[in-house]
Amino acid sequence: MKKISKKKTYCTVCPKWEIKIPERCSNTLKAKSKTHYFCTKRCKERYLKAPEKFA
Repeated sequence: MKKISKKKTYCTVCPKWEIKIPERCSNTLKAKSKTHYFCTKRCKERYLKAPEKFA
């Protein structure tokens, strides 16, 4: 059985949305040795258009 992360993970674009099980999140992006999590595909697309806004 995999360990479930105890640290809270939030969407990179709308940080009020918590990603409950980051290991199962399908909307992720690895950039500069950091994994970004997104609550929806739309948030991921917004990040890809202007990542400097969410740094």
